[in-house]
Amino acid sequence: MMFRKRSTTIDPAILKEAADWLMHLHAGSAGPAEWQAVEAWRARSPAHGLAWQRAEALLGELRHLPAGPARSALEHPSPRRRQLLRLAWIPALPAGWLAWRQVSVDGDRWQSATGEQRPLTLADGTRLLLNTATEVVVRFDAQMRLIRLLTGEILVTSAPDPQARPLIVVTVDGAARALGTRFSVRRSSGEEGSRVTVFEGAVEVEAGGRRQRVSSGERLAFGTHGPGLPEPSEDAVDGAWTQGMLIARSMRLADLLAELDRYRPGILRCDPAVAELRVSGSFPLLEPERSLDLLAASFPLRVRYRSRYWATVEAA
Repeated sequence: MMFRKRSTTIDPAILKEAADWLMHLHAGSAGPAEWQAVEAWRARSPAHGLAWQRAEALLGELRHLPAGPARSALEHPSPRRRQLLRLAWIPALPAGWLAWRQVSVDGDRWQSATGEQRPLTLADGTRLLLNTATEVVVRFDAQMRLIRLLTGEILVTSAPDPQARPLIVVTVDGAARALGTRFSVRRSSGEEGSRVTVFEGAVEVEAGGRRQRVSSGERLAFGTHGPGLPEPSEDAVDGAWTQGMLIARSMRLADLLAELDRYRPGILRCDPAVAELRVSGSFPLLEPERSLDLLAASFPLRVRYRSRYWATVEAA
């Protein structure tokens, strides 16, 4: 008896419906009726089930894209999907970022995946720790040591340079020049502005045509409007991520979940009814599902999973 390999080709009309459902649910306004409708749609035929499997597989990559490119990527996947998704994102970005991205970013490019922390040692001995979903480009020449933070968060432990070249971390918002120091810089997708936190030494931030010195034990936000004023920081809290932990001290539940969301694929939502709940405790960032279990065990909360990628924290 001969068996014919089952085709995995899916009707484009069904793929379009899956893309439409994905965008609708991703928008966050869907209620129980919509979720029931999705379940009924998915069970309509094997092709519908396969189309939804493709939607879930792509969810982790699509959640930060605008609806148009995301829908296109779902309907027309390819082996080069990751590169195409990046290109699709560019037209929707603000003009300032787009102009900055057009500046040469040649050099060594390093990335960390969602939920990964990656240590690096550069040619001069400077050490980097790339936090979750981070991308940097490193270029050293005779004039300077340049680190471009494209997205994410890094911890920098600078090394002395025999050539006395400055060590500079650049984001879309400005630049932070190390003055013999250990510091972090953050510029994550979806956030407005960058942030620098100094753990040892000092950093000089330049943004919007102005400069501001940030000393050990201080942090500062900066954007295209310029640097803000330094404010006190706590190593135990601001540096906890370098140990894979999140330390919350009377933190809004919505803010805590937004931070955990950076470390897991898919979508993690907070029910508005519990968004203002104040939470204190220590949570493992690199094990976000365990952190969710801790929340449910310690507070009057429950975690409702629509799928392995879709989770909502709500009142118990």
